[in-house]
Amino acid sequence: MDQRPPSQPPPSGKAPPASTAPLPGSEEHYRLLVEQQNDLIVKVDTEGRFLYVSPGYCKTFGEREEDLIGQRFMPLVHPDDQARTDAAMAKLYHPPHRCYLEQRALTQDGWRWFGWSDVAVLDEQGNVTAIIGVGRDIHDGKLAELQLLQTQRMLELALEAGGIGTYTANFTTGQVFPDQRYLAQIGYQPGEVVITDAWWRTNVHPEDLAAFADQTGQVIHGGLDDFTAEYRFRHRDGRWIWLQDHARVYERNPDGVAVAVSGLRIDIHRRKEAELRLAYHADHDPLTGLLNRRGMWHVIRGIQAQGQRGQRPNAIAILDLDFFKRVNDTYGHLVGDQLLQEVARVLHASTRESDWVARWGGEEFLILMPDTNVAQARGFIERLRQQIETTPFLIRQHSLRITISAGLASSHLEEHDSHEAFVSRADMALYAAKTAGRNQVCTESQVD
Repeated sequence: MDQRPPSQPPPSGKAPPASTAPLPGSEEHYRLLVEQQNDLIVKVDTEGRFLYVSPGYCKTFGEREEDLIGQRFMPLVHPDDQARTDAAMAKLYHPPHRCYLEQRALTQDGWRWFGWSDVAVLDEQGNVTAIIGVGRDIHDGKLAELQLLQTQRMLELALEAGGIGTYTANFTTGQVFPDQRYLAQIGYQPGEVVITDAWWRTNVHPEDLAAFADQTGQVIHGGLDDFTAEYRFRHRDGRWIWLQDHARVYERNPDGVAVAVSGLRIDIHRRKEAELRLAYHADHDPLTGLLNRRGMWHVIRGIQAQGQRGQRPNAIAILDLDFFKRVNDTYGHLVGDQLLQEVARVLHASTRESDWVARWGGEEFLILMPDTNVAQARGFIERLRQQIETTPFLIRQHSLRITISAGLASSHLEEHDSHEAFVSRADMALYAAKTAGRNQVCTESQVD
């Protein structure tokens, strides 16, 4: 404490300025400070009755001070916020005798959000005698916060309903940071597994990994900022499930190399299975389970293009069951259908793994033999013809025998050869075999 007489000047040599301000601690001084604040300041008794309201409060609520003094503040609080306000005010009767609460109040401009910092006034015995509150209008910020919360809730519901997991991945460390839904898709609980890029790659289906890895490489090295991929992933129980990934880069290093991505992962197993079933039924014959004409056309286009690029021949055989109509007329269509199924079984069992077999229509079948010349194909089809001729088919207690006629064609490598022309030559060779008496194999060279 400075012990110098009051008349002694301070060390600077300057006399202290004269002041006409009220002495610290005087009511007038503090009232002046309060009335200059933009915040709302009130003092209420233990029953919630106003003892003091600042001019800012009166202006905000459109009320005169003399009309508010002695009135309770609670009727101005939104009904939905009154219970929360009571609970917050009750905390003032316990240390540290302070609280913060947010509530809506009915102002002259309607309901608005306020944030209140309240402190209890204590007597010498530590009893609460009054409460002083400082309020601030937080309406715009609160509405934005509530809107954000609503958006987040809607997003959470959408993610939950859609079976969508979220994750971030760091390419520098190779670590993936999944949420709970991501883990649940593959059968894990949080904390049960640490997902790294290496672990993830070991659990992607081998047939799907190459395409996904190529796309990931484009993302990492700057050619692609976002991508979508579908792949099979090994579930914890060992089965394969279909997942769809949507990811986007959100950080790259100065060289343009991706450092981190964030993404969504969707469980599409049911949808994918449904799509595959639809695709299967679109390309397969429901009676025999073989490819149908539509499915075989897709295969022929692809195999022929490969053969032309590699200058390797392919062969096609079209087979027709001789006098099949007699079977239907004699034994009925159910027996005829079962005979078609048995012949299809023989064709499928007798062909190589690389061959493709289709029910071409009615009682006709088509066999596509990649990397096979016409001489090799003729030997195989001739053996197949003899096998069918000598096989008795026991159907509904009937022992049936059937023969086949077959037409063979080979792809032309020395010139442009359309897949339609390829099949047409085999079809014409089949016609030649039937014209020549059936139960035989003819090649395109035997066509007049």
